[in-house]
Amino acid sequence: MQRTQNFKQGKSQNKFKGNFIETHAAAYLTRKGYQVLDRNYAFRGGELDIVAMDNDTMVFVEVKSVWKNGTGNPAARVNATKQMKIWKTAYHYLYSKVHNLDQKSRFDVLAVKVYEHPLQFVHYENAFEGASTLPRW
Repeated sequence: MQRTQNFKQGKSQNKFKGNFIETHAAAYLTRKGYQVLDRNYAFRGGELDIVAMDNDTMVFVEVKSVWKNGTGNPAARVNATKQMKIWKTAYHYLYSKVHNLDQKSRFDVLAVKVYEHPLQFVHYENAFEGASTLPRW
């Protein structure tokens, strides 16, 4: 039975699908030795899918998935606009929850094609630089 058959099509299922994949992504990171600190942290229209520690580095992880063949590389959907939202939300997270804007950190992307079996994540460490997405405040 295909994994994608368990989910109805349509936008009403996007939250459920996202949570399903993010749960698997968090487990993947835990198996790699990361400590997952937070999930789905939101601020002003931005969201951090997963916040984790990799040794002394705080990692803000964007999880992207595609559910149908022929829909391209999910990591390519993390465009400049999305990066800016992630950066602003990460900045707020560091300010309000960590209370340390100098915390060593990076931005990773976990991409997965759900229709491929077994489920395999492609992990792009340091996928983009915060300095390249500085906010225009």
